[in-house]
Amino acid sequence: MNHGLVSNTIVSSLPNYGGVKIIQPVVKMCGITSAKDAETALEAGAKLIGMILWPNSKRSVALSEAKEISRVAQSYGAESVGVFVDDDEETISRLSDSCDLNLVQLHGDKSRALLHVLSKNNRIVYVLNADDDGKLINAPPDEEYELDWFLVDSAKGGSGKGFNWQKFQMPSVRCKNGWLLAGGLRADNVCEAFYALKPNGVDVSSGICATDGIRKDPKRIFTFMSNVKSLSRSQ
Repeated sequence: MNHGLVSNTIVSSLPNYGGVKIIQPVVKMCGITSAKDAETALEAGAKLIGMILWPNSKRSVALSEAKEISRVAQSYGAESVGVFVDDDEETISRLSDSCDLNLVQLHGDKSRALLHVLSKNNRIVYVLNADDDGKLINAPPDEEYELDWFLVDSAKGGSGKGFNWQKFQMPSVRCKNGWLLAGGLRADNVCEAFYALKPNGVDVSSGICATDGIRKDPKRIFTFMSNVKSLSRSQ
């Protein structure tokens, strides 16, 4: 497990920047299943590389491949993120160590309930889910923990479906880096989503997939990143 220290940030809805130049949001590309796809994402400019270590996902990766993806991500100065869904403490800690993950992403009530234990030795991406109308299904943790990121996703992560950005309001929470917006993002809507909510970063998975829904499409990766990069010079 690789750790980093970043000062805490209070996260709420960011202000309208008006004519001020926007800071380019961090990009997390998730559901990466090969070192080759990771390298393409990194060359495009992704700073967080997510891989699914939940065996029930069609995009789950073997441990040997996950370790190689982590190595490639770190060689580019980026960070690897392991996605866990309702896994137990032993599984998450063991896989995090064996795959040399930088961060662990907690989906599901069972995994989130282990936050008090996992946050002691792991850097955490804590997932909040929103329904179609943009209302949170689960709440941020009651107690304050050292979290790297909050991630707001649709009710079913990885489905390619989004939620109502206009109605959603990010609650005021404390973490190191801010929050990531996920759920149905694609090259043709990422700018709209960013302007609606002003997240600190965006998370894309299905929106950069090839026709098989598993491998990543290099053209979609670079088009997505090109549109994200345009945000830093559009106002």
